[in-house]
Amino acid sequence: MKNKKLKKRLIIIGVCLVLVIGIAVGVVLLNQNSRRAYVQSVGELNLSYVTSSQTFYGRVAESAQQKIMLSSEKKVSDVFVEKGDKLKKGDKLFQYDTRLLELSLEEKQLTVTINETTLSNEKQKLETYQNIVPVAVQPTQEIQEATLPEGATEAQAEEPEVQESTEKTYTAQEKADLIAEQEIAVSRAQTALDSAKAELTQAQTELDEAVVTAKLDGVVSEIQDPEKADYTAPFCVIVGNTGVTVKGYVGEFDYKNMHVGDSLMIQSFISGAMTDGEVMSVSDYPVDTQMNIEGNQNTSYYEFTAFVTQSTGFDIGEDVQIMKTVSDDEGETNDVIVLSKAYVRTDSKGSYVLKDVDGKLKRQDVTAKKGTDSESIQILDGLTMDDMIAFPYGSKGKEGLLTTTEQQGPSLF
Repeated sequence: MKNKKLKKRLIIIGVCLVLVIGIAVGVVLLNQNSRRAYVQSVGELNLSYVTSSQTFYGRVAESAQQKIMLSSEKKVSDVFVEKGDKLKKGDKLFQYDTRLLELSLEEKQLTVTINETTLSNEKQKLETYQNIVPVAVQPTQEIQEATLPEGATEAQAEEPEVQESTEKTYTAQEKADLIAEQEIAVSRAQTALDSAKAELTQAQTELDEAVVTAKLDGVVSEIQDPEKADYTAPFCVIVGNTGVTVKGYVGEFDYKNMHVGDSLMIQSFISGAMTDGEVMSVSDYPVDTQMNIEGNQNTSYYEFTAFVTQSTGFDIGEDVQIMKTVSDDEGETNDVIVLSKAYVRTDSKGSYVLKDVDGKLKRQDVTAKKGTDSESIQILDGLTMDDMIAFPYGSKGKEGLLTTTEQQGPSLF
């Protein structure tokens, strides 16, 4: 009987010891984990969408519509739709006469060829001048007389006549003057060629866009007779089945980078809703007034319209922020790393982040530059999308701390 009671007591004691040890271990692990720094991948924190080359402000104008104005410099040759027709995005609406556009393109191509030849000739001249071997400056008569040996006469000092060369010679200063003047000629020829190429590109674009297509699904609500067209009113209007139209303004310095079909990111200032948009049209002429346009009031602005499929969160008349995505010549957004300024610290040694290296935080120096807004910073070197970094402030923002991917408490943002 006593043995049974003893065994029972031992079992109870053993269970209690196990519980106590388990609790102690759990508390230790919990304390250790609570002291770990929470890390996230750079890819998760990346804000590359803010690297768009341009940011604009606009307004939701109306339910989705595509309004097409005719160019007074072009002639409509064919119309493919009638009022009331139901359309899909990409359907043909009308076509400009391509004969004039083709002639203009040929003229621009000829101009480019002429300017290329001119630039080549000017560069050859410059190379010729650069290869000139300058001659020494001949001493003056006074210097020659002053250097005659004592007792010698001018006749005795005269050298035998040397037959003059028919090749023109230049002094070092004359050579420098020729080169400077020719460099200006080369620069002017290069500018003329660049201008001619830009006009050729524009002519090619106009030819490529001779066939005008629908930019959204909808119904043709208006189409003019091309023989009686009123150039002050839209030639063709398509009312979209869904979505809204946003109008914005692009400054003259960014105008060349705004094209029909470009992707945009549009955000409502009121609801915070964000969605993609597509440029439907860009005006050929600057607006008459700059009232209520954000930006430099001393520059010209051009109106553009964008189509937004998602209308939820976008009310007609409300203001929106418009961000243009990075174009091909500016680089792909997938390769750009942009972080909130909160994740990048700067000291006397430069900018750095706290990176997870083998389970511990370590300083990682980075090359950074200011982002396109006041709250972001672009990382040019030092990080990859797969790197794990921590918020570099507070008790868990210190080098040497162990890391965890399990978030403790709410996110920073």
